[in-house]
Amino acid sequence: MKNTCYIIILFLFIAIHVKATNTEQVDSLYNALIYANDSVKSHVLNELSWELRNSEPEKSIEYGFEAIKLAEKYNDYEEIVQAHSFIGVAYRILGNYSEATDYFFKGLELAKKYNLKEQEGYAYINIGNLHIYQEYYYNAIENLSQAKKIAEELGHKRMLGYVHLNLGRAQMLKNEYVEALSHFNKALEIRIEIDQVSGQAVCYKYLGDTYYALNQKPKALSNYKKSLEVVDESADKDLHANILSVIAKLYIEEGNYELALRNVELSMNIAKDIGAKLIIRDNLKILSEIYFNTKNYERASYNLQCLIKYNDTLFNQQLSEKIFNLEYQIEKQKKQTEIDLLNKDKRINELEIKRFRTSNIALIIILTLITIMFVYVLITSKQRRTQNKLLSEQKEELDQTNKTKDKMFLIIGHDLRGPVGNLKALIEMLLEEDEVRESKNLMETFSVFMKSIQAVSDLLENLLLWAKSQRGEMSFNPENLSLNTIINRNLQLFRSIADFKEITLHVELGNNYEVFADKNMLLSVVRNLISNAIKYTPKGGSIYITTEEESGFYKTSVRDTGIGFNKATAQKILNSKSFYSTAGTANEVGSGLGLLLSKEFVERNGGHLWAESSPNNGATFYFTIPVSQF
Repeated sequence: MKNTCYIIILFLFIAIHVKATNTEQVDSLYNALIYANDSVKSHVLNELSWELRNSEPEKSIEYGFEAIKLAEKYNDYEEIVQAHSFIGVAYRILGNYSEATDYFFKGLELAKKYNLKEQEGYAYINIGNLHIYQEYYYNAIENLSQAKKIAEELGHKRMLGYVHLNLGRAQMLKNEYVEALSHFNKALEIRIEIDQVSGQAVCYKYLGDTYYALNQKPKALSNYKKSLEVVDESADKDLHANILSVIAKLYIEEGNYELALRNVELSMNIAKDIGAKLIIRDNLKILSEIYFNTKNYERASYNLQCLIKYNDTLFNQQLSEKIFNLEYQIEKQKKQTEIDLLNKDKRINELEIKRFRTSNIALIIILTLITIMFVYVLITSKQRRTQNKLLSEQKEELDQTNKTKDKMFLIIGHDLRGPVGNLKALIEMLLEEDEVRESKNLMETFSVFMKSIQAVSDLLENLLLWAKSQRGEMSFNPENLSLNTIINRNLQLFRSIADFKEITLHVELGNNYEVFADKNMLLSVVRNLISNAIKYTPKGGSIYITTEEESGFYKTSVRDTGIGFNKATAQKILNSKSFYSTAGTANEVGSGLGLLLSKEFVERNGGHLWAESSPNNGATFYFTIPVSQF
């Protein structure tokens, strides 16, 4: 047993402290995993998750999940929090920002709960980094500033290096190049001091990007070359390919097409090896430009054709996935409707059988009780007529309900499914194009389009939820949930729309609020309330979201500085017998379904929803949810 421990420590020392390639480090960790017992295996799994985040992100997620299971068994909270961070990073690399957000915020909550300051700092860094990818630069700087305080408090230089690097990225993307250079140089100084070679490569790369943006191309090329000298080619393949691609662009501008071709071909080989689709696309564009400038028009045309086909393939692949998911949901709803119709037919047959049995019993009684036969016949005849009339009315009502459902699902399936899905996918693809990002007018135009299609998508979601609720198909599965995570996840959906209307979102959550509720219902409630607040708040306004404990419930308020409403309107919008809606401050339209659904879902979870407002003084919507008992 003692020898086994020595072996594990040796492998971990090699993997973490010795200057080795990424492949050697991963091999050492695999060897350590063989000899490790359950109490230390979670640490080894976390190290593997981190080392594989860039080269094999899906495997990184798998090892992170295994680490959480083992760490929970031994109440190793630090490993649990670290695993949440590593899983979030892998999801972010895969482009799954929704899952990344969930794991980053959950990791932050756990770090605060168990007073793990180092992990809390890294959680703020991860959230800030994700905000940079989502282009929420002010939120990114806010979270990174929190991480900087923790790093300076702990004297944690490695963490401080990450903070300065990401602060530089945020300010570079805000075109604040002088401040960005200052942060990148600070990050580089720290990483040279602690001998973090892979981190130095990233710093040189971003310094090159900043000088390139400042049109100081000799300095940009010098830093790109320094990055190539220290980059770990086996671990950071994506970074390596990206640097080579940018260097190729610089050589094109200098007119050195031979060196440009050499670098872009090396970049293309690496990008194809790791499946970096965006880099492949950029390289095809660079190759066509090289061949065009060298008058090799045949090769230039060939690469342009490949670029067009590759873009079409990416677009069709993403569009097909979205259409398939939507078709699957519609088909599932259709099958459920068929089952409901069969069940209702069965109930009608049961009523018919019951009526038949009642008639037989009545006939026996009539034959037995001759003395009161005439009176009894009159009574039973009247009862039959009443039952027949009732059954006829019920059957007619059921037929009408079925027709309404068929019509509703027909509209959803044929009129909304195709246009909404295709248009939303198209706008998302266009917003990712460099030409659109670089044009303010195009970004504003497509943002307006995205806002409109998002409104239609929200209407479709509310319509489906309402239909399921009316048919009694809405499953109710309460569980222990983090109200903080629910609110933060919904905020990510509306950041861009709020930024477009220049609305400031203020969130004051404080502690982690654990509630006992149905996750899907609670997500819908928060989504609808935030959406309504943005809709009725004018440009430049503010929205405040707070939560406090009150008699075994958590009371959440969503307050806006919008147009407000009077008492008569308040009675209409929360009246379950009618759908009432008015136009928003930017002429947004609604159906009135959102608030009715929210009220129904809150009450289903044992809470209460109400509103307070007056004209031109904004509105505040409150809802309560039971506190978790576990």
